[in-house]
Amino acid sequence: MDVLVLFSMIVGLMLLGVPIAVSLGFSSILFLLVLSDSSLASIAQTFFQAMAGHYTLLAIPFFILASSFMSTGGVAQRI
Repeated sequence: MDVLVLFSMIVGLMLLGVPIAVSLGFSSILFLLVLSDSSLASIAQTFFQAMAGHYTLLAIPFFILASSFMSTGGVAQRI
């Protein structure tokens, strides 16, 4: 039943024209706040502890940040 509620929230938001990433994030946060026993802070702490030992996964957001800096600063056009 929980999966059906979550899936219907995602599909409903996408039918309203919300981007996919926003609808996934909003529906999962809303689902965790309303239907979960644990708090959002404990879930965030669990995710942080899981990622703390995997430094190679930090390359992905830093690569995106570097590309944003390069495109904003004009370095990407000169390359």
